[in-house]
Amino acid sequence: MVFILTAATKQGDIIISSNYSREYLKQFKKNNSFLCLQCNEEVILKNGLINIPHFAHKRHSECNHSFSEGESEDHLNGKIQLYEFFQKQKRNPQLEPFIPSIKQRPDILMQSRQTSIAIEFQCSPILLTKMLQRHEGYKQQNIEPLWILRTPSISEFPSREIGLMRLSAYYRQFFLVTPTNGKMIITYNPQNKHFHYISDPLHIKSNNYIVKVKKLSLEKQSWPFAIVKRITMYEYENYLRIYREQRFKHVNNLYYFNRKGVQSIFLQICYRWQLLPKRLPIFIGIPTAYASAFSVHAVEWQIQLIDYLKRFKIPIERASDHDCEMFLLTFPGASDLHPYRIKAVQAYLSILQKCLIKSDPVAYLCKFNITKMNQLLYSDFLAKRPEN
Repeated sequence: MVFILTAATKQGDIIISSNYSREYLKQFKKNNSFLCLQCNEEVILKNGLINIPHFAHKRHSECNHSFSEGESEDHLNGKIQLYEFFQKQKRNPQLEPFIPSIKQRPDILMQSRQTSIAIEFQCSPILLTKMLQRHEGYKQQNIEPLWILRTPSISEFPSREIGLMRLSAYYRQFFLVTPTNGKMIITYNPQNKHFHYISDPLHIKSNNYIVKVKKLSLEKQSWPFAIVKRITMYEYENYLRIYREQRFKHVNNLYYFNRKGVQSIFLQICYRWQLLPKRLPIFIGIPTAYASAFSVHAVEWQIQLIDYLKRFKIPIERASDHDCEMFLLTFPGASDLHPYRIKAVQAYLSILQKCLIKSDPVAYLCKFNITKMNQLLYSDFLAKRPEN
């Protein structure tokens, strides 16, 4: 069943069901009939004790497909709460308006200065293709879309403000990117009326990231929405501490639990180098830009790059962008030169070259300025990056 929050009387008056008490609606329903604002078909006012008051098409209506996918109580309450918030901000919001030119119905549409903004409160999974279709539809009409996700369960969040979190491809498609404040996802929980901002993701491996999470109540929210401040160097050092802990854990797992055994490229390289994995120098396995282009932990592809340079006797300080591309052609499973993978390898090599103190024919014995490296990683992390 599709729930609709707005309808019109036959006299043309617009009715938003959430604006009235159940008792008033009960009496109002006796003397009025209601029409869908989109298709002009009759809709039914449902005013039971379980769901919030809403309108619904009669069964098998062709109009239903233009509304959001089956709406939960959270979705309905979230839309109403956000609508009331924008009313208080005097933004003249419209609830569930239909845009005929693109056949789309945002949860809320409002005017902000010279721009129209479509608010989509997304509570259920949506295919990337459908999300992009909606996104582009709004853009074609010079409407700026703003996606707000239903806040994940508390168990999915880090135990502290900065910590580990799994971010699926579904979540990552909703990251907002701003030149000054980096990347963030805005989420809202209609049950406790709090926003949660998930910001500044740092890739570890696969869907595992280090993130910063900030909480803000609806009553303290402002418009334009409050933005999370960029992380400080002190906070980034916390990121690095967690990253190194995860690196150490990953290396140990590769050593003790790798089912491939001697077929593991990582272990093969360590064996050739006659070096225990836990003794790998700290500059192998660092969080460079675009590292999420690789699903594996950075320690795996970075050790392969260092080994590639060693085998071809290319000093780190003389390695070029061409060498980065040639290395990637040898990388397992590389069917083409993915542009973000090229950028990831180039970013890593650039950091090494800028921090090199003493070169060595044995690449992993080179000496680097780790303090400078951390500062460069921090500066690079603050830069606007479009990758997931």
